[in-house]
Amino acid sequence: MKQVKFSARSATSAAVAILCLGASAAAFAQVDAKVTGRVHFDARNFSTNLNAIADRDTASLGDSFEVRRARIGIVGTINKDISYEVVGNAVGGTTNFVDTAWGNYGFNKNAQVRVGRFKQPFSLEELTSSNSIDFMERSYGNQMVPGKRLGVMMHGAPMTGLTYGVSVYQDGFNENTNQSSIGSKQAARFTLNLAEMNDIKDTVLHIGAGYTGGESTVVPTNSGNTSSAADPITRATIVAMRSENRGMANVYRAQIGGDTLRSATTTSVNTVCTVSSTCPTGVTTTSTTAGGLGYNQSANNATTIDQKMRGVELAAARGPFKFQMETFNSKYNATGTVQVLSTGATSTNTMGVQVKADYMEFMYNITGESFAEAYRGGNFGGIKPKTNYMTDYGGVVGNGTGAWQVGYRTSKYSADLPVTASTCTTTGSCATTFGSIGNRVQNSETASTNTYAVNWILNSNARIMFNYAETKFGHNVVLLDTNSSVANTPTGGATDKERVISVRSQFNF
Repeated sequence: MKQVKFSARSATSAAVAILCLGASAAAFAQVDAKVTGRVHFDARNFSTNLNAIADRDTASLGDSFEVRRARIGIVGTINKDISYEVVGNAVGGTTNFVDTAWGNYGFNKNAQVRVGRFKQPFSLEELTSSNSIDFMERSYGNQMVPGKRLGVMMHGAPMTGLTYGVSVYQDGFNENTNQSSIGSKQAARFTLNLAEMNDIKDTVLHIGAGYTGGESTVVPTNSGNTSSAADPITRATIVAMRSENRGMANVYRAQIGGDTLRSATTTSVNTVCTVSSTCPTGVTTTSTTAGGLGYNQSANNATTIDQKMRGVELAAARGPFKFQMETFNSKYNATGTVQVLSTGATSTNTMGVQVKADYMEFMYNITGESFAEAYRGGNFGGIKPKTNYMTDYGGVVGNGTGAWQVGYRTSKYSADLPVTASTCTTTGSCATTFGSIGNRVQNSETASTNTYAVNWILNSNARIMFNYAETKFGHNVVLLDTNSSVANTPTGGATDKERVISVRSQFNF
């Protein structure tokens, strides 16, 4: 091994170089990072007129404990002007662990650029963190908003009281077909706080408007029915609603028909003769079952859904009082190729649906905290209690009251009767009626929910929430995919109302 000798001068020079390198690194890569996370643990009790049955499709109505959210991640800055967030989700319906993962170039505060997976600029309620929302669950309209998606956004606050955000994004983590272009959906939101613009203290006068739209693709699947034979017709869900407070799933569902799958077939394998009645004595035909039809099988052809959605936001707060409302109007136009796989016949199926939703809510901080202090950049953040229930690490529980809130929200949705059509692309007969091409609309086209809330904010990192929600449906609803194969009888019964009591213990840091 070659030995390297350093003189006193060279050693000093090396030390100075290392110090300079360290100083340069500190000057050009000042990285700040901190751990962030949240745990929301819920308990929920249901009351309906539905029968208790042990079918898997009734799970949304089961009394339960639930880890509603469990997230852990890192947030921070690079040289102060670049911010980032990477958060993983330990629970949920998706197999992808990534909840959010974005970087934000904030060199120009009036025109910042964000890339990655983040909340799209649409809806005051959606853009309020789940740690800070007034009720345990968001309203009906929120079930149609884009939420967290992969994309690119420009946003900022070019003047006092004015904010904007404009983005392009895609649904899903990966492409389904080669038909969609990059950033096939768009979103935009603009807000004004008239109180801030006119320097009115302790007040919020918020006005906002948003738009989102564009195309996405989904792959139809056949029925997940567990009470009768699998349905050979595949379908793609255009829009589906769940009653508020994590109530009954699919209280409204609109689906477009897709491919008709192959059913099980019987094939003769006798090489002596093909018809039993003509076979020689003692020789019979034999057969085997080929293929087979199971549940949740995918179609060969994807369906394209074009959504256009508008939203309007209003909020007014003065001291401990807050009023907030939003309206949503979403139109869906779905188009897909319908292929009968056993014959190869194809046609084009279309279906259009319009769903409107809105909510109004009233909140009051009994302990006097101001909502204006929680409003920043066009959104409401968390309420900071005037006194924490536990004031310090060595304190005695009960030194403070924490913050107490009461609230009421009324929320509803309504769906128009879908418009549907079919166009033949091959010779032969082609279905044009609503039912025969696989399209269907199920359960109630309207519903309204009244929710009452009592929230106890122990400190900025802990909250306990109590919600009672009562839902009234436009007409009786049934548990989908649990119908008996005999006369299509709903074995779970029917109901036109639902009551849900829920409690949440929330911890965030």
